[in-house]
Amino acid sequence: MAAAAGVLTEWVDVWDEPQQVPQEELIAVLAALLQRPLDTEQQVVEAYRDLTESNRKVEPVLVAWDGRFPAITVGDNIRTVALVTEDGTEVPVRVDEQGLAVVERLPLGYHRLTVGDETAVVIAAPERAHPAPGRELGVLAPVYSMRSAQHDTGIGNFGHLRQLADMALVSGASVVGTLPLVATFPDQPSPYAPASRRAWNEILVDMQAAPAWEGTVPDGDADPLWVDYDDAGRSIRAEIASYAMHIRDMPQLQDQIKLFATANPEILSYAEYRAKCDEHGRDWRVWSGRTTAPPHRVLYHLTGQWLAASQLSALSETLRARSQYLYLDLPIGCHPDGYDIWDQADLYAAASVGAPPDSLFLGGQDWGLPAPIPHRSRDDGHSAYIKAVRHQLTVAGLLRIDHVMGLHRSWWVPHGNRATQGAYVMQPAEEMFAIVCLESHRAGAAVVGENLGTVPPPITEALDRHGLLGMKVAQDGLEEPTEHELIALSTHDTPPFAAWWLGNDIDDAQELGVYEEGRAESARSDRADTIEYLQHLFGSKGLADTRDAILDWMAASRAAIAIVNLDDLWEEQRRQNIPGTDAERPNWRARHQTSMDDLVADTSLRARLENLMDRRAGIGAE
Repeated sequence: MAAAAGVLTEWVDVWDEPQQVPQEELIAVLAALLQRPLDTEQQVVEAYRDLTESNRKVEPVLVAWDGRFPAITVGDNIRTVALVTEDGTEVPVRVDEQGLAVVERLPLGYHRLTVGDETAVVIAAPERAHPAPGRELGVLAPVYSMRSAQHDTGIGNFGHLRQLADMALVSGASVVGTLPLVATFPDQPSPYAPASRRAWNEILVDMQAAPAWEGTVPDGDADPLWVDYDDAGRSIRAEIASYAMHIRDMPQLQDQIKLFATANPEILSYAEYRAKCDEHGRDWRVWSGRTTAPPHRVLYHLTGQWLAASQLSALSETLRARSQYLYLDLPIGCHPDGYDIWDQADLYAAASVGAPPDSLFLGGQDWGLPAPIPHRSRDDGHSAYIKAVRHQLTVAGLLRIDHVMGLHRSWWVPHGNRATQGAYVMQPAEEMFAIVCLESHRAGAAVVGENLGTVPPPITEALDRHGLLGMKVAQDGLEEPTEHELIALSTHDTPPFAAWWLGNDIDDAQELGVYEEGRAESARSDRADTIEYLQHLFGSKGLADTRDAILDWMAASRAAIAIVNLDDLWEEQRRQNIPGTDAERPNWRARHQTSMDDLVADTSLRARLENLMDRRAGIGAE
């Protein structure tokens, strides 16, 4: 039954040890996947029969790589076979004597095949995603961390992101990266547990750049070290609400908002959903059929999305015009109370995605993000995933897919189970990669697959086959990257280099109970040995000297892109995120020590980036 449902009963862990899923946990995963109880033998028998006795003549999703229609048998349904492209053009289908459907090469796109009373989506996609840039240098910083020299609101905005892009341009860096910019709930700052993957985070809007804005910016009250989402978020949301009311009598701006809503019909649905959350609480499962959306809150959310989309689109166009890439990040899922789940609740199981035990998280990880059911997603033509990818690519010139292994298989944790009590559920990987390749091609944007952690061989093969960049993190080991990889010194899930050097992450792991005393001491000893090895390898002395040597090594490598995290340049010790924690640590709140204005004017920082760019260009000329 597990084999028929695509659930792995065996898998190999990060230590290369084979693992067997206990029957009780296997049944819990199957029950969540099939959305039916499996408490008795009779229920299991009936579920297996339903699973294996499908009478479908054609799969619900087919992939036509480079427009080549796949070989499918339609039998004696000759008179009821029809293929219509996404623009409404009917394509001739010939059925040969063996009952195989024969179709001329299809244009790229999402097409509709009808066989008898069944329909299928045909994804005609290029086999390779849009080509990735080569030998580029990038800078990365979370938008929320950025700050102003004067009139600081307590949180960064899209105007600061433009300043980062300008600074990068002067230094020759073409990639401008940040963490996800998707919508979040007021009390959930994590950009990886968004309120929607199809909407932007309005509290990152630069209100001073809003047309006809007449508000004021607070000055001097912001916390210099941490983002206070309650205070800063409340202030910015109030400003957007005031702005929305202020421009109601401005026909030109109202026309722009109406056009925006018309061109993006889902945005209006999102605005109404969020307005209901504001009025009735975000647990939509308890809403009544009479739940209404207050018009003023719908207007607020619609205005916020219009401002965010307008500012990001303008920034994206500016960067593209000067051969820069806005590097965005697509989270793996959505908050369980989020719009995406509410909109298509039947697509999700009573389980969440996570990760099995590894060297850092012996208890595994439960990310609390609802697990999409593969067969239901296929029946729907994967519309939810298409929308999520496409939303990012409206502005991104380079897109990182968080935990790209999830396109191949996902670790499911049934509700009520511990993170270790799960199993891997296989995904329709070919179809998911086809969507990525098609959307990437249409947007003219390259894709990076975040393949850090336990990576099954099929993912490595798929990244290579479809032209997606993989990733390497220098802090995890100085393995030479290939020309098909992006390399970074650290990521948002690792300690900044200075914190790593000082062993702060080991102290954290011990304090949080992840490491017992013996393991912590062993980790400190290993870290000291690694630091000694690095200093010997590079002939460096001390933290800053070794960090610079590693950055130089990254810049001189064959990697397609070398990314510099700004936190590493000023020896930041505070982490953006400690995986596996929530209230225990102030995740997603660390602010920059320096304002963007001062960073732009910092000649030493500019010289450092220019030096790295010179090393990139020098190797490229060899």
